[in-house]
Amino acid sequence: MTGSDALRALLTTQLDATVARRSHTEILRAIPAPARGVLPDGLPEAYSLWQILEHMRRSQADYLRYCTDPNYTFSAWPDDYWPDALGPPSDAAWTKSLNQFQADLQDVRMLVNNPSIDMAGEIPHASGVGYHSTRYAEEIGSIADHNAYHLGQVVTVRRLLGIWPPCNLKETDWSAPE
Repeated sequence: MTGSDALRALLTTQLDATVARRSHTEILRAIPAPARGVLPDGLPEAYSLWQILEHMRRSQADYLRYCTDPNYTFSAWPDDYWPDALGPPSDAAWTKSLNQFQADLQDVRMLVNNPSIDMAGEIPHASGVGYHSTRYAEEIGSIADHNAYHLGQVVTVRRLLGIWPPCNLKETDWSAPE
């Protein structure tokens, strides 16, 4: 295995959460609609499950855009990264957010495994301004770290709401893109 292959394998493992934590499909599955917009008691800085999911989706999409779009512009913090509402406006909005999170994660995996991109190399259009780096591997690592952090929050909120663990962990409750 070359160094490049090893780096791709490491980043894919981190994105898929196959080593030290449960996967996003387990953590985000079967969240009852009434629980999605509830702030749990017992946390000093609490977010609803909807707020966490939307924040993860928006942030992951931002990192991906930074890696792939030469015309990338910074979004406004925190307004563009967190939803205003505690809960989704509809079940369809919840499902759309889950599906988009999954689709963007698949796009990140495809980027990682694109042999024409040097994962250890510089992003051609990257400035390194703000919280972003100039290297693909660092940005992909940030996606994995950010997702892991907030997925841990989801588990904590679910525990406080009495909806953890989800039932029937072998099936997802949204369709994953092929």
